[in-house]
Amino acid sequence: AEYGEAVVSTQSTGSTNGLPVVFKQCDSKTVDVVHSYLQNILAKSNSSLASSHIQALNQEGISVSLYYRSVKDETNAFIVCFICDGTALLSPFYHELDKYTDGLVDHLADPEPYLVRWQFNCIEYVLRVLDYFRNDVSSLLYIALSRNNIDILATNPNSQIVRDTHLFISSCSLKELMYNTEVVFAPCSNPEESVMIDFDNKIVNYECNKFCSKWASQIESEYDAYIVRQKLEDYKIAANEDLNTFRRLLHLAEADHYAFFQGYEFIKLHDNGKILFEMLSHESMVYSLESLENLLNILQKFRLYKESVTLNTSRPS
Repeated sequence: AEYGEAVVSTQSTGSTNGLPVVFKQCDSKTVDVVHSYLQNILAKSNSSLASSHIQALNQEGISVSLYYRSVKDETNAFIVCFICDGTALLSPFYHELDKYTDGLVDHLADPEPYLVRWQFNCIEYVLRVLDYFRNDVSSLLYIALSRNNIDILATNPNSQIVRDTHLFISSCSLKELMYNTEVVFAPCSNPEESVMIDFDNKIVNYECNKFCSKWASQIESEYDAYIVRQKLEDYKIAANEDLNTFRRLLHLAEADHYAFFQGYEFIKLHDNGKILFEMLSHESMVYSLESLENLLNILQKFRLYKESVTLNTSRPS
């Protein structure tokens, strides 16, 4: 399914903040036509807009952020648009809005009650999670980067905060982004890798690192969901860029010993080094990358050796 978003300026009236556009049933050919139509409008957003569709969005001349996507069931196809004030871009919420649009298929008989709650479910959830786990946000972020199977303790496992937290972790997950590996709330098959979130006592029983602590410090005092989500995405992108740097050094290490040492130093000194190493290890297994797996094994042995040497030299004689 295609989707797009942009900030456009209009000359109409009426507030659209948090208002879902009423969508019209149409066939697949019409969906393609409307997509092309919207994309052409968004591409020309710096010029005057003559379209009645865009003018109907807002008649006060204020900027709006528009996100649209198609959704289809067995017999019908639809275009769904989400709109908010243009000062708050919807683009960081692409993950949430995609999932929410997919869920619309089960509500096509009466879509309005489902659509009217899109802001509550797709936007405001980040603030509810931050407020609920105020002291453990950094651990939640660490889990999002490092784990896919998460055990939970909750009197009501279907409560709103459980659903919010699942969406929060899923939205911050690099594995879900890169490997299409869905985050699930279920016990891990390996007890040593078990992660527990205690919703009844608001406790996240897991470790953290400096990278996630810095990440958490940037959002814990924010009260604007759009700013929080953008900062979550910024750190997620930063983690992905660091992973690409580490991956590139290891590829160079196949023919360059100095690059191998640079890779070792990069991981050793990086605030998120352990997770980056685990991510590439997972990647080597998922895609059967034997050369990468061999390099990671050698690097791990080298790390253990250097740690043992450091430990022995630090002991008093």
